[in-house]
Amino acid sequence: MANLSVSNMTNVTMKGEKKDVFILVFTSITIIVNTIACPFTIGLNVLVIIAVKRRRRLQNNGNIMLACLAVTDVLTGLISQPSFILWKTASLLGSDNAKVFVAIHRLCIIVLTYSSALHLMMVVGEKMIAIKYPFWYPSLMTTRNMKLGVLFCWVYSSSFGLPIQLIRGSGALYFISASHIFFACVVFVSTSNVILYFETRRHHKMIKAQQLPQEQVETFLKENKAFKTTVLVVGAVGLCLLPVIFYLVMLAVGFFQERIFLLNLMQTMTPTFMMINSLLNPLIYCWRQKEIRKFVFRTSMHAVHPVY
Repeated sequence: MANLSVSNMTNVTMKGEKKDVFILVFTSITIIVNTIACPFTIGLNVLVIIAVKRRRRLQNNGNIMLACLAVTDVLTGLISQPSFILWKTASLLGSDNAKVFVAIHRLCIIVLTYSSALHLMMVVGEKMIAIKYPFWYPSLMTTRNMKLGVLFCWVYSSSFGLPIQLIRGSGALYFISASHIFFACVVFVSTSNVILYFETRRHHKMIKAQQLPQEQVETFLKENKAFKTTVLVVGAVGLCLLPVIFYLVMLAVGFFQERIFLLNLMQTMTPTFMMINSLLNPLIYCWRQKEIRKFVFRTSMHAVHPVY
């Protein structure tokens, strides 16, 4: 019996060491990935914002909404990713500063994720009004209304994100807070995209039947291209949020209470997915919009090869 007990203890110890090594390697990889992605996240999103601000042809409501979304991505690169890198590095080194960095990171990523979800709803809503209700568009999508919408996104996300982090809520509290925003975002975005899909099909049929004037056809084609860009952005967000949604559900039901290894793994993986999305968005903008792509590429080339 004594030999069996020693053997069992040895097996448990070996398994524990393997898990520790795996966590060490996995954490190191996420640190490297975020360190590389961080400057590109900041630089590309800043260039997108500058492009929309400087290029008159890009100054339409749809691109302004995308630029507002890019602001949340810039802040992700400026605050969330560096605090994550410092948190994980301090944890590997056994530093007490890890607690400070993890608090900063969680506070920022909660507020920025909520704000991004609300901004995404605004982006989709703008496309819905432009394509489905074009006659209401000038009165609804005014500069004042868009400013109020952006302000609402930041105030609402902060009012839910800050208290949860400050009171260090439970897994269930995190889930309840996040689920109402994510659920509303998923329902609104999915419903809107389905409606817009059938609306664009109807417009295509009308164009083929030559039932629309040429000016209206050109307007629709521009809006249709912008809608496809929005769909790609929504798809990228959805893909990056899937691990987060799974983590929140498992956290709410207490799945990780006796599975510390899986908890550490998910706490390292899910923030990385969320933050990498901030890098994917400007890449999608550059891919889909030639004017933004030309501005970003030209500015980047001047930065690498300055003209004296």
